[in-house]
Amino acid sequence: MPSKFVGVLIIALIVIVGAAILVPMIMGFLGYTSYPQISASSATTKTVTVTTTNPSYTTTLTTTYIIGNRSYDAAIIFKLASPSVVQVTVYDKNFQQLALGSGFVYDDQGHVITNNHVVEGGNYFIIVTYDNAMYEAKLVGRDTYADLAVLKAGLSPKYPPLKLADTVIIGEPVYAIGSPFGLSGSITSGIVSQVNRTGITYVPMLQTDAAINPGNSGGPLLNSRGEVVGVATAGIEKSVAEGVGFAVPSTIVKRIVPQLITNGVYKHPYIGIYGEYLDPIIASTYGLPKDITSGFIITQIARNSPAEKSGLKVKDVIVAVDDYPIRKDPDLNYLMAYKYSPGDKIVITVIRDGKTVNISLTLAERP
Repeated sequence: MPSKFVGVLIIALIVIVGAAILVPMIMGFLGYTSYPQISASSATTKTVTVTTTNPSYTTTLTTTYIIGNRSYDAAIIFKLASPSVVQVTVYDKNFQQLALGSGFVYDDQGHVITNNHVVEGGNYFIIVTYDNAMYEAKLVGRDTYADLAVLKAGLSPKYPPLKLADTVIIGEPVYAIGSPFGLSGSITSGIVSQVNRTGITYVPMLQTDAAINPGNSGGPLLNSRGEVVGVATAGIEKSVAEGVGFAVPSTIVKRIVPQLITNGVYKHPYIGIYGEYLDPIIASTYGLPKDITSGFIITQIARNSPAEKSGLKVKDVIVAVDDYPIRKDPDLNYLMAYKYSPGDKIVITVIRDGKTVNISLTLAERP
């Protein structure tokens, strides 16, 4: 029976400048009971201070780089993580294979994380482990906006959960393990190329040059300590670009997955605006005052949305949300992803007809 690989969204390299359907995620983190770890009590550690922009306002993050015998190479990472990585095969109601992707063990309750586009449209799911054991699984929950899904199977305890990383550092080595083109247990390597990329899903994504091919989707992107920094999701077609792939960040996974397990869905907040980010050239095309060189200009407002009810108007230029400045992509998406949820009250500061106006609104649930 021919198989169809829907393990990766093959995408064109498109600059998306007009999307402002705001999609955040703010939920608790589900704890873990045990993780595969390699002991190295004599490890050398170095504490460094990293200053990052998130994205237009500055925060200081202090983290610990683990170097020497605690920073593992690809062979050890594979040995460490592969027992927790699975292949996901999806069948429709007529028992025809729809897709083949990857996933990884999330907790000791048998929950497995994968991508929504892997399981979408499926009725039956088979999980195959690294040692070729097969388990029937059921779909627990999925989120189309972040392209995440959770399956559950009666897995043996010998398949331990992988730990989700708390931080990611641009330039750090990463490893993708999965089943590209059905070749289970494959590992590729690269680095974290950048963070907070938009236009792939409705949440900010990690960018990596580690090879992500059809079949990799849903598999883990791991750092050099065997922690999951992202869920492999998409790769740009090689005829368009080389070494450009994307993953859902672990920090987003931590917010969404517990709700998928508990409720089957994740509720995203919603403002109901469309538009584009400004630079001096784009601002001039709208006839805006010369002192407006950045921000987000509203070009369309959804009917019956919080934006419409609050009095936001087309050609309003958003320059801040609460105390956070809005200057460039992905400022709005980042804030909505990490700071807000449905029901939150926010104050949006706009420039309207050359004057500063504060608009209060309550975020709704995304329809």
